[in-house]
Amino acid sequence: MEQVAEIGAGIAENAYTRLKVDFNHVITYPIPLIFYNTHIQFQQTNVSPGFIPEGVGGFFEFMKGRVVIPFLGSMEQFRHVINHELTHVFMTSKISRIYRDRRWTAGNFPPLWFIEGIAEFYSTKPDAQANMVMRDAMLNNYFTGLKDIDAFYGSFIMYKFGQSFMEFVSEKYGRWYIAKILENLHLSEDFDEVLAITLRKPVDQIDAEWREYERKKYFPLVQTHSSNALEAKKIVQGGYNFDPNIWIDSSAGKHYLIYTANNDGYSSFYAAEMDSTFTKTINTHRLITAERGSKYEAVHLFEPSLSVSSNGLAAFVTKSGGSDVIHFYDVKERKEINTVRFDSIVSISDPSFTSAGELLFRGIDIKGSTDLYSFDQNDNRLSRLTNDNFDDRYPTEGLTEDEIIFVSDRTSSDSKMSVTYLN
Repeated sequence: MEQVAEIGAGIAENAYTRLKVDFNHVITYPIPLIFYNTHIQFQQTNVSPGFIPEGVGGFFEFMKGRVVIPFLGSMEQFRHVINHELTHVFMTSKISRIYRDRRWTAGNFPPLWFIEGIAEFYSTKPDAQANMVMRDAMLNNYFTGLKDIDAFYGSFIMYKFGQSFMEFVSEKYGRWYIAKILENLHLSEDFDEVLAITLRKPVDQIDAEWREYERKKYFPLVQTHSSNALEAKKIVQGGYNFDPNIWIDSSAGKHYLIYTANNDGYSSFYAAEMDSTFTKTINTHRLITAERGSKYEAVHLFEPSLSVSSNGLAAFVTKSGGSDVIHFYDVKERKEINTVRFDSIVSISDPSFTSAGELLFRGIDIKGSTDLYSFDQNDNRLSRLTNDNFDDRYPTEGLTEDEIIFVSDRTSSDSKMSVTYLN
């Protein structure tokens, strides 16, 4: 754990130096930071008494002021989450000081969209994912503005709406106005009124300006981009569906879409028989249901966890006990044929079969190091393909059997990913 702890502490010190300027506020007490090498270890924390879902990437525990964060293999993501959670610490401390200076025993906190929006604003810049969320909301007409923003309460969309509002305020009025909103919380119990006082305009006008700000950014795309409703056809209805893989059973003349999904509260593994054009579903079968026992504790829906070979062998990743395991499943016979666990690897993702039948995947070991591996099921041989501090992802066979293409941050100067070849 030492390496991740030292790196995280360095990031936190840099974040503290920056945030004390942004908030015009200094925290004089030590901030407890608790880091975990993987998300699986993070889910075992006893800092929070409740169950921690797959999608939680860290949290700030308000009662004792503890920050709890897992390292997920990406240094850029680690930096983002540390800055995000420390923003919560600074915001909470500043609000407490505002009310304490006025001898108030209790006061109001901003709404959740503002709390998470300011944390995103001070921890990261709008990236491709943030722009995707806002673009989709604007072009598909579900952007709510300030009036109905609570319709997305607690969701990832709410985070990005809040971040977008901070970007708007920073560009339109000035960055320091964001901290000024917090400093004016004591002026009213109505947060809309606090916004109006701080920005010196009615909330309706602020909301209209924000909408116009987003329209000018995304509406021009209508001239150059087609709507997905016109260019694509939805083939799986309802629920949350991930990791689509195509398998054609040439011996039976059948076509299958293999995917993971959560349609009824359980993360599961499905096979849908399709027509030859993959536009019409003939029937759908649930092959595996997770979250009902220790063997399949959870399917990792939010990261690639499924691959299907040309002969119908599926490899899918689930949490089982204290680590991830790989299950090998014969789709045609509808039976599991093998389960593999590796003592040194805690987290597994991004599986991909080669033409020779070997399975490539991304693994995070007990020290938090993220590397690529190859597993040959025929002789039960595990090979480590990379061994470094870079974030390597999505391995796939290249133009020849001796070449692997994967995504890495090893050759980029601006922390963005780049395609790398490994012979």
